[in-house]
Amino acid sequence: MSILASAPNITLYGLGTSRSARCRWAALELDMEFEYIEDRTLLRSARLRKLQPLAKLPAAVINGKVVFESAAICTYLCDLHGDNALIAAPGSYARALHEQWTSFVLTELEAYLWSNAKHTAMYAQELRVAAVVPRNNDEIALAMKVLNDHLATTEYLVEGSFSVTDIIAGWTINWARRTGHWDSYTHLHAYVERLFARPHCTLNRE
Repeated sequence: MSILASAPNITLYGLGTSRSARCRWAALELDMEFEYIEDRTLLRSARLRKLQPLAKLPAAVINGKVVFESAAICTYLCDLHGDNALIAAPGSYARALHEQWTSFVLTELEAYLWSNAKHTAMYAQELRVAAVVPRNNDEIALAMKVLNDHLATTEYLVEGSFSVTDIIAGWTINWARRTGHWDSYTHLHAYVERLFARPHCTLNRE
């Protein structure tokens, strides 16, 4: 049974295939109705700062309450839905695995990809530190190997079934693919192809 007596009122603020794509994908998989607002001019704006303290996307207003950070939004959507198998129940071992792999991907992989992006393209030239990139790449390779080894024996991250964990982690793994951190991670190759094959997939194929 769904946690809510009626369907939640959801407004997602996002931008293309950025991290907000996770939120759209989760809502689509859950078959939840939502309003989607994509407006690049919101970035760094006072209006967006009322929803997200750094005026970044994504952000969401759900039943009148603000939630930001894509992983938090995705997890909350799943909990609100309640009767969908996209996430395990709180207190279960599978839920702990969701938290484990989400935390691992965000800290051990995405943080280094994001650092590379800032030091090679986003920061003003005088703020970039080229020396951090090779070390970041070493950390990325370590995380990718862990994920590749895990997916050698399972099709998806949590107990072999597709879940919101794959939406969150898959977005980051696909980012690694798009930026050339691919090497011979054959199990990750197959994993990303499985994600691309899902009808609601919002990952960037380019």
